[in-house]
Formats: sequence, structure tokens, C-alpha cells
Amino acid sequence: MKKKRNGWAVLLVLLLLAGLGAGGWYLYQRFLAKPAVEGTAYVQQVSEIMGIGPAGMNSRYSGVVEAKNVIKVNPDKDLTIEKCYVTPGTKVSVGTPLFSYDIESLKLSHEQLQLDVIGLENKIATGEEKIITLEKKLKKAKDTKKYDIEIEIQTAELDVRKNQYELNSKKRQVQDMEKVLANSTVTSTVEGTVRSVKSDSSTVSVSGGMDDSSGNDYITIVAGNDYCIRGTVSEQTIHSLSEGMPVLVTSRIDTRTWTGTIYRINTEEPQSGNRNMYGMDTSEQAAKYDFFVELSDSSNLLMGQHVFIEPGGTERTETNQVCLPAYYLILENGKAFVYAEDANGRIEKREVSLGTYSQEEDTYVITANLTLRDRIAYPDETVQPGMTAAETAYTPEDGGDMFAEGPDFEITGLADGEEFGLNPEEPVAGEEGEIQIIGGGDE
Repeated sequence: MKKKRNGWAVLLVLLLLAGLGAGGWYLYQRFLAKPAVEGTAYVQQVSEIMGIGPAGMNSRYSGVVEAKNVIKVNPDKDLTIEKCYVTPGTKVSVGTPLFSYDIESLKLSHEQLQLDVIGLENKIATGEEKIITLEKKLKKAKDTKKYDIEIEIQTAELDVRKNQYELNSKKRQVQDMEKVLANSTVTSTVEGTVRSVKSDSSTVSVSGGMDDSSGNDYITIVAGNDYCIRGTVSEQTIHSLSEGMPVLVTSRIDTRTWTGTIYRINTEEPQSGNRNMYGMDTSEQAAKYDFFVELSDSSNLLMGQHVFIEPGGTERTETNQVCLPAYYLILENGKAFVYAEDANGRIEKREVSLGTYSQEEDTYVITANLTLRDRIAYPDETVQPGMTAAETAYTPEDGGDMFAEGPDFEITGLADGEEFGLNPEEPVAGEEGEIQIIGGGDE
């Protein structure tokens, strides 16, 4: 009997504690917890903002080898192409035939123009003779007839001037046509490689696929061997890149590397789409931008080759020190704050401690209250404490293979990918692009 009473007593105590806990949680949420704010603030891991990836490893951006100088060749829209002599990949030099016009139709047009010229010359000669005759008649005419004769002379002179104007136009057309006949085959003006050739409504590139970058140009030629690298960066990471920044370019298939500098960041033309490969709306996802790298040496690079681009030139930084760009900081009353994601997935205004300032890089060392793994938002006027924190995911814009092109940047680390079901030698898609397991560490 005593055991039963003790059991009931324990049960009552537990129920009482549960009630007090629930009541306390309600009071906390009702009166003490920070209220949620409508809207979403996009956040990014501090390590990614620094351009070194999570856990202090180096981030990389995807890139592709392109030509710095591309020549566009387009035919006369009024003429018909008879034959094209080149295909994507054809090596050309100055004078190499590219395509030829249909000269049979040109010959007929030329003959017709010559007949038109002869006919106009005859009309002009006849008109001039008529004017001479009327002028002689005018001298002998009575005063009552002179007005009518003068009108006839003016009309004849106007007809002559019209025919002379048309004759000059026809003669120019004949000259242009004769030039085309003499040069019915269009040749290359540079030495290089044909990148793409347009056929009907499609443009075939050197890789054998459709080339959207060539637009409506009939033939594009890569002049010389002056290559550059075109990389892709998201709007969240673009602040970590700047023109003039040294970079290290790494081959995807072996250990070869090249050095260069970023010479252009194209912020005027975002590469973004509205729907991903699953038909989901991606209109609120981070936009992508192209940036271009000038190489100090392009030896052993191939047109269209895919590479990795790593900021920092030949030095790879591995550090746990937080160096945050100054534009992520909110400075108020001598204190520094960031908009950081809290434990509940909401934005909080978090105070941080500042260390050394680098004027050259415009960064502060953060000595307390912020780690590489924290996620923060860019402090523009749309961000408010209490908003939901969200990190946008990269979706291939062509709706194609997520593994073919995808990285915005690469995260290196983890001893091997087998425990995650990954192949250590192959890249896999991640939230901001591509993750490649290359070794080292046990994070």
C-alpha cells in the first residue's frame, strides 16, 4: 500500500513539474522572447565570406578557358551563301577561305544592273536633246506660247536630274557587285581557331554542342592563343573578389596550376534564371555574375577546359582567424555589431570585438563572439533582427546536370567521403556550388 502511495506521489510531482515547465515556456515566449519579424534575410557562413570555406579551408570558384579576342564574321544579309569551308575547331590563318557567296545569282543581278545603267544613260541623253530642242523653240515662239514651252523645259530638266541620281545609284551598285564577284569568297583576317559556325537556326561550337554565347554571329574565330579564364561568383560571395586580385588557377584533371589576376568583374549582367531543373521557382535565389582572369602564362591550357579559381595566388591560407570585411559590420556608439543567425534560425544583432584593421584589404580581425562557422547577413536596410535566416542554394541555370558545371566554390576537408556515400575523386553539388573531398582533417 505504501508503494502505491509513493508511486502516486511521484506521478503527481512529475505532472506538477511538467505544468510548471509548460507555463514557464509560455510566459517566456509571451513576454521575454524576442518577437519574430516577417521576411527572410539571406545569410552566409563567415568562412565563405572570407573566401576560405568552412573550417578554414580554401574556397574555389569554377572557371572555363576562353579567348580574350574573338572575331565575329557575318555575311551580307542581301546575299546568299553557297558554301562554308570551315567547321568548329578549324585552324585558320590570314587569307584562309571561310565561306563563299552564290555567284550565279550575283552574275544575273550584275547583268541586270548593267542593263539598267544603259537604259538610264539613254533616257538622260534623250532628255538633254529634248531640252536643247525646246530652248531653240522658245527663242522663236510668240509671247503667248513661251510660258507653256518654259514649263516643258523645266519638266524635262527635272526628269534628267532624277535619271542622273538613279544612274549614280545604279553605278555604285554595279561597283559593289563587281567587288563581290571578284571576292566572292570571304577569308579570315586573323590567325586563330574557329570557335563556332551557325547553321540555320543553331550555332555549333568547337565542343560539338550548341553555343549560346555566339549569339547570331555566323562564324566566330578565336584570334591567336591569348586565353583568359571566365569564372562564376554569387551575389553573396562577390564582395570577397576585387579587380586586380591575384588568383591561382588549378586544373580539374591533374596537378597543373597557373597564376593570374582578376581584370574584370561583370556586375551589370547577372546570370540568373526563374526555374530550376525540378520546375521550382528560384526567383529569390542568389544571382550569379561572371568574372575574368588574365593569366601570366597560358601554356598547356585548352579552349573550353574547366578549371578551379582560387583567390590568393600561390599562397593557400589555413587559419581559424576571422578577418571580416568592414562592410559587414555595424558601428554604433563605439561598438561593433553583425547581423548573425541565432540558435533558433533568426537574425540577431550580435556585438563582436574588433582587433587589427587592414587598410589594404579593408578588413577587421574579429577577436570574440564570431567564428568561421557562424552565418551572417549583409547589413542593408532590408535586414532586421527577428527575420528568418536562410541560405540560398545554387541551382544550375540550364536545368541540366547538377554535377557538370556547378561550383560557385569548393570546400576542401574531410579525410574521405565514403562515410557520406561520396566518391572522393568526384565533385558533388552543394548549397553554394560544388564540394570536392581532397583530404586532410576530421571535421
